[in-house]
Amino acid sequence: MDYRLQWDPLQYDNITSIRFAGGENQIWRPDILLYNSASEDFDSSFKSNEVVYNTGEVNWIPPGIFRASCKMDITYFPFDDQVCYLKFGSWTYHGLALDLSIIAEEDEDEFSIDLSTYTPSGEWHLTKAPAVKDVKFNSCCKEPYSTVTFYMFLRRRTLFYLFNIILPSLLISIMTLMGFCLPAHDMSEKIGYQTTILLSICFFVTIVSEMTPPTSESVPLLGMFFSSLTLISSVSTAFTITVLNFRYRQVQNIHMHPLFYKVFLIWIPWLLLMKRPGVFYKKRRATVQAREEISFFDNCDDDVSFYFYFISQFVFKCCPKLPEFDYSLSIDSDDTLPLPPRPKPLLKKMHSVPAEHLHLDRKVGDGILKSQRRPLLLTKNTNKSHSLRSRRFTQFEKYIKKCIEDAKLRKNSTYSTYSMMIITYYRHIDEMLKLLNRRLDKQRKYLFKQEDWKFAAMALDRLCLLLITILIVMSLFGMILSTPHFEP
Repeated sequence: MDYRLQWDPLQYDNITSIRFAGGENQIWRPDILLYNSASEDFDSSFKSNEVVYNTGEVNWIPPGIFRASCKMDITYFPFDDQVCYLKFGSWTYHGLALDLSIIAEEDEDEFSIDLSTYTPSGEWHLTKAPAVKDVKFNSCCKEPYSTVTFYMFLRRRTLFYLFNIILPSLLISIMTLMGFCLPAHDMSEKIGYQTTILLSICFFVTIVSEMTPPTSESVPLLGMFFSSLTLISSVSTAFTITVLNFRYRQVQNIHMHPLFYKVFLIWIPWLLLMKRPGVFYKKRRATVQAREEISFFDNCDDDVSFYFYFISQFVFKCCPKLPEFDYSLSIDSDDTLPLPPRPKPLLKKMHSVPAEHLHLDRKVGDGILKSQRRPLLLTKNTNKSHSLRSRRFTQFEKYIKKCIEDAKLRKNSTYSTYSMMIITYYRHIDEMLKLLNRRLDKQRKYLFKQEDWKFAAMALDRLCLLLITILIVMSLFGMILSTPHFEP
């Protein structure tokens, strides 16, 4: 209020107010400025008119768009709260010459910004806006300097970030886990799948970096979450490559270390409750059942098998009986049991040496041999059966030698010539069968070792699935528990 600007309205046609254009030569105006202004023009207010009333009161409300500097803490982005302020004060006048004060409404207990004309923002929620008057004494002067600070407590709205960034990132993390569900033999598909997920995470990291304010004082929570997802995806890709390396290792090139065997074929399957056909895991130990033998002759045609069987029976037919031969080990022995439905290999058929129960009589509908369709028998005990077969084979060799000696005594006999030919053929067949069995045993061991590498790759893949799941769950719950609030 200026007493020099007072007048009597009755003397001036009842005029109660006058407006001045704001020139410097017309009326004085205070130099109120924004201290923390970030605008190119330090004073960004509009030069509006001053309204002078007949009482000497001057009303000056300059509009303006104020751009102020505000220090932001993006640690919990996008669940962050920010505090910004606008500090106004005189640039040259001290508090005794120009005193700033705040006018409060009658129903307000504290000073605050008038929000009656405030338009809500779609990104920020203004929780409160208090106003504080501050009086400060500088070291240069004894007069006080007064300033008015308007604080704005802002809370970021997270609905946009929830549907556009957080939910897609969660889906990507779940897809990272689904990559371990692919079978290990799909090498190109498995690596391509993991690489695609890694690229998608890098794309989202780029979007998040563009949204967050560029500052080095703190790392945003969402950025840390995506960084952890990037690391997890990279580790999962490396694990996938390692799994494929185990899956396609060749037995003839790499030998499995005993410690590697214990870790990946015993301890890890036992820990992860994995099941392998023929193997039982109990207290970090693996009990392997007797693996089913693979015979080359199990898939042979019946005609070929019984043809060689006929040759062996003809040898016994043409040669005399030996008194020292144990004929109780025949197919009609009472100590034997019927075989299961699986066909008997040829070598085992040839080791059966019945002599008195074989007949070559041909009948209608009986085929070549009358007894050729009789099932072979096996002992109750596996070790006993193996011992019986060994005894049969030894005595059968003695029997063949006796047949050879008997054939040599009858050199001029056509019967002995055919007997020698059949025995010679049998010897060749027996040698070839032994060679094939040795090769099959070697191949069977190779297949078993190759299956060990495949199962080790499967165990590592399952372990990676568990570890990646734990890392993703820890990252997700760490982000959720670290948020100070959640308000869409």
